[in-house]
Amino acid sequence: MQTVMKPLRQALRRASVRIGLAWAFGCALLVALVWSAAQLKIEQDQQQLVDKALLDTSFRAKSYEEQLLRAVAQIDQLSMSIKYQWERRNIPIDLEEQFLRGVYQRHFYPVVINANGVAVASTRMLARGTYMGDLDFFLRAKSSPQSALYISPPTEGRGGFAGKQIVRFSRSLNKPDGSFDGVVLISVQADYLADFHDLGKLGNGDFVAVRYTSGAPLVARAANGRAPHFYLSSPGATGDEGVRVDPPEAFLDRQSRIVSWRRLEGYPLVAVAATGLAGALEPYRETENTYQGIAAMVSLLLGLGALFGAMAQIRQAAQRRHDAEVQSTFRLAVDGAREAFYMMLPTDAQDEDWLIEDCNERAAELQGRQRSELVGYTLSLLYTGAELASLQVFFRQVRKEGFLEEEFHVPYGHVHAAGWFQRRGVRSGNGIAVTVRDVSEARQQAETLAAMARTDALTSLPNRHWLNDYLPGALAAADAASDKLALLYLDLDNFKHINDALGHRTGDEVLVAVARCLGQTLNGRGHLARIGGDEFTVIVENVTDRVQPARIASELIDSLGGLGKGTDWRMFSLKASIGISLFPDDAREVGGLLRAADIAMYEAKSEGKAQFRYFDDAFAQKIRHRISIEQALDMAIRRDEFILYFQPRADARTGEMCSMEALIRWRHPERGLVGPTEFIGIAEQTGLIVPIGELVVRKVCAQLAAWRAAGLRMMPVSVNVSALQLKNGQFRQVLADSLRQYDLPASLLAIELTESSMLDEGGAAQDELRQLHRMGIELEIDDFGTGYSSLSKLQSLDIDVLKIDQSFVRQLGTDRQAWALCQSMVSVGRSLGIAVVAEGVETGLQLEILREMGCHQIQGYLISPPVPPEQIPALAGEPFFSALEQGA
Repeated sequence: MQTVMKPLRQALRRASVRIGLAWAFGCALLVALVWSAAQLKIEQDQQQLVDKALLDTSFRAKSYEEQLLRAVAQIDQLSMSIKYQWERRNIPIDLEEQFLRGVYQRHFYPVVINANGVAVASTRMLARGTYMGDLDFFLRAKSSPQSALYISPPTEGRGGFAGKQIVRFSRSLNKPDGSFDGVVLISVQADYLADFHDLGKLGNGDFVAVRYTSGAPLVARAANGRAPHFYLSSPGATGDEGVRVDPPEAFLDRQSRIVSWRRLEGYPLVAVAATGLAGALEPYRETENTYQGIAAMVSLLLGLGALFGAMAQIRQAAQRRHDAEVQSTFRLAVDGAREAFYMMLPTDAQDEDWLIEDCNERAAELQGRQRSELVGYTLSLLYTGAELASLQVFFRQVRKEGFLEEEFHVPYGHVHAAGWFQRRGVRSGNGIAVTVRDVSEARQQAETLAAMARTDALTSLPNRHWLNDYLPGALAAADAASDKLALLYLDLDNFKHINDALGHRTGDEVLVAVARCLGQTLNGRGHLARIGGDEFTVIVENVTDRVQPARIASELIDSLGGLGKGTDWRMFSLKASIGISLFPDDAREVGGLLRAADIAMYEAKSEGKAQFRYFDDAFAQKIRHRISIEQALDMAIRRDEFILYFQPRADARTGEMCSMEALIRWRHPERGLVGPTEFIGIAEQTGLIVPIGELVVRKVCAQLAAWRAAGLRMMPVSVNVSALQLKNGQFRQVLADSLRQYDLPASLLAIELTESSMLDEGGAAQDELRQLHRMGIELEIDDFGTGYSSLSKLQSLDIDVLKIDQSFVRQLGTDRQAWALCQSMVSVGRSLGIAVVAEGVETGLQLEILREMGCHQIQGYLISPPVPPEQIPALAGEPFFSALEQGA
């Protein structure tokens, strides 16, 4: 028996070994297939992520190319505009004024360089007269003048750009015969070209860059700011656009990237966007681990199945129980996932309805139902109307293409959970596997960032970006409906005083209060925005007449009058000036409408502030006239078109000529002799009074030297000086150099200044006046009595002469109040030991009254009007009063 049983046991053992080996081989094969399938799925999903990253990178390159093209095109247009002004108009170009008026963007800094390489027109970032002829772009243009825009590589700038990296855009200027006449240069900071509007969306390893079409780098920008050029060598991009994956060896940091490039149409530049491949695949790591975990779990199941299969006869019950436990574990894993999961089967050949074959607990949770209420039900039983139609379209598309991913929104009030969701469908055999993920938080973050970009951080009002986005559509809607639209441009009056006196924190509080007040006053009648500083705009749509915007503007101005009670800034009278422009009456496009409202606002300010004005073309003509005068003045300084007249002053007792006042005249090539009242005000506003004042000092010193050479008795000459000339010590240096050049004593020069010049807040003018007095220069106050001088100021500055304004002198003998005022001013001078000069003396009666008061000197037509320098020797001979008495 044992002999028989032994082979049997051996056969059974061999059979068991064969069965075990067969199960082991089958199990190993299945495990290999499972891991192959998992790896294939992972690779497919990763490829899908790469494909999406390729598309996203292409879109980013396109967006950056469009942004860059707009910037370069604006620079190109600005350069052609300046080139046209230079070559076609025989007037000077004032780029600083154009800059202040918003003719071009504040990121652009143009300079006009003449054929000698000298900057003749520029903004404050580069002083006029700066030599630029040694730079590459100028030498290139000079050797080969071309009309095309030339873009120089980044380099360190000059003037205000010293120490900063800038990119220079230049274009040749030509004379009428086509020869070289200079260069128009527009400089921008290199960071501006790389300031991509979606910079916040760049991840680690992502960058945007600008390169020349030759491959040479220009600028680059990464997520954390400016970045070095990542490529080890030129990327070798071919064609006008493209996208590809570059290997790690191509980059300095050895990181593979998806690179997309687009060539700028009409310019030798290429916009490049790069996405780090590792960063693009990072979100998939968790899913990859899940797939690998599932593969490991399935492998374990297969191993267990093989083991149980070998022992099927004796452990079938245990095996079934074990399989049930494994399935339960798998169900728990699926139900615990963050994503909803569905398995769908079509119920008909036309894919009109679908059956939910299976789903997890997350799917039931999102649906607001139990899992048992979903599994085994068709879509037509669960949904109706538009929701059912949308799902049918989605499943047909998945069935057709094999894969589809889309976002959908569920509002509140539905059975399904509310929010934004992303569903992904994958065809699986005859059915479809669907996952649904909640993306509401990510969507909300994106919408929040977009809203922040269009909102003013301080006042929470819409900002300039919002205005630029909204206004074109509003104008188009008004045009289509044949309606009018009003744009109100509001600027706070004297807001700088609050900032200077109480600090910027209080200034911010004022702006917040103003924004709240304006919003409450509008009460929904218009769209309020803060576009910068203390400037606000209001868009009023569906305007029926001019009364409506005027009423709103008046209410806004009045509402600000009540602000400030109980605050630190209550002592400041807060007011505003408003300019109003109408569409389509004043302009048909955004820029023109804003400019018109801005011009009207400045007109309101110039007429006394705290009021509103509608745009009138006369306002614009006034500005153009002022700019024309300014440009002509600049040219007059270069051409030396100014001459001097001299008006004598005489001793009030003896009638002897004792000094003179130098008065400037403009010898205009077309209008003839132009008096100072027509141009001194504009010269003060534009700063041209400084070079004009220096010119007057040199001419006075030259004339004094000429009179001395002719043997004429030397008398002091006074020149008029503005507060602007006393700011930096340059005027004092010019005066000292001129006296030294002509070997003249300082006692022969006196300066006349207004009371406002003497009482500047910062004290710079007062310090400068003390320096001049120490040099021996006589100080005289002109038009005394019309300003705000104090006796302490007169004494502390050692004033030598007070000149009584002619408006008081002309009323002597007819107005008792004028007599009292003149008497008091003479008394002030006598008590302080200051000589008093009466201006505008025209009659003998005025002279007698002034003599009785004790006035020291007189000046006016009774003695002599202003005369050319060649008539002075004849007037310096006999006393004026003896001639008058003889004439009497």
